[in-house]
Amino acid sequence: MIKYFESWNRPRMRLVYHALFWIIILSIYYFNYRRLIGSNGHVWLFVLKDTLVTAVALYSLSSKLVIRFFSDNKGLVYALLWFVLLYFFWGLATYYACLIYKESFNDYGERFGKYLEVATSEGPLTVISNIYIFGLDFIYVFFIPVGPKLVKLIMEQIIVRTKVERDNLELELEFLKSQVNPHFLFNTLNNIYTLLDIDYEKGREMVLRLTALMRYTLYESKADYISLTKELNFIRDFITLMRIRYGQRIRIEADIPEIKAPYKIIPLILLPFVENAFKHGPDKHPNNNFVSINVEMEGDLLILSVRNKLNEQAEMNGTTSDPSLKIGGFGLKNIFRRLELYYKNKYQLDIRTENSEYIVTLKVNLKFS
Repeated sequence: MIKYFESWNRPRMRLVYHALFWIIILSIYYFNYRRLIGSNGHVWLFVLKDTLVTAVALYSLSSKLVIRFFSDNKGLVYALLWFVLLYFFWGLATYYACLIYKESFNDYGERFGKYLEVATSEGPLTVISNIYIFGLDFIYVFFIPVGPKLVKLIMEQIIVRTKVERDNLELELEFLKSQVNPHFLFNTLNNIYTLLDIDYEKGREMVLRLTALMRYTLYESKADYISLTKELNFIRDFITLMRIRYGQRIRIEADIPEIKAPYKIIPLILLPFVENAFKHGPDKHPNNNFVSINVEMEGDLLILSVRNKLNEQAEMNGTTSDPSLKIGGFGLKNIFRRLELYYKNKYQLDIRTENSEYIVTLKVNLKFS
């Protein structure tokens, strides 16, 4: 019953609102022209003229076709064209209203008589061509009723565009995050497979470590942001996994302090740089027997420094302006994109080769994370 009443009542209320709106607009136009003409004599002619133009402008903004044009990439051009057409329409209507009034009635004062003479002096395009004289009149007539509707339409289009961009961004972020876990698992399982042939007991211990790491990547890393402490603990566990795998063959230096401040960071953003140090260090050449991982805080700035030994051939490749395309592959491409999406203008990333070492320095401002 309530739903029926609401569906019955809604269109009637809309009619009431529109009726009140037009009563207010007609009153404004009436008193404006009465002041200009100096009497009540046939004011209705100009009131109807302005009401007609206003109605065309106002209800055209409710047209799906007009809204679609305004939503286009060239929406500003279409809006200007719409505005110019309305001015032409109003200018012609004003010319003929003045011409009819001038030829049919004579009960007006000297002030309004000059207005009629100017408006009809050069033919139908008089009002249109003398925009510096009549432009303010058009703006007054146009923007009182149509301005709020136009602003509302613009705001709605901005909201729609913002929502679409936000939804697209969220989808992209979810896609990027979903790719991190399989990539990490793939690399780690390869490590375990290699280790099982070398040291079975260490391989078993590595599987236990991997279970803890995968719990983090599968469950805790689903949030947009996570405690920096948890992220650093994850890096420590990963380094422990690498120590088990490589044993004494590789010198691994790690300085990752306990950070008590309640900073948050996007999950799994540091791992690819640490993982790459092993992938492009010890895994590339037996002489690459050194990896260093250092984390420190300078105020709100998190600084990750990763270094690994390179053989001469790797060093010859040199520094590249886009390291994601030449060094690292999929994992780093993913991270570059996530850094841009989450920390645009709030991070610095330097990747270079120097003195037979591959050096990565990542600085991220965590102040508002």
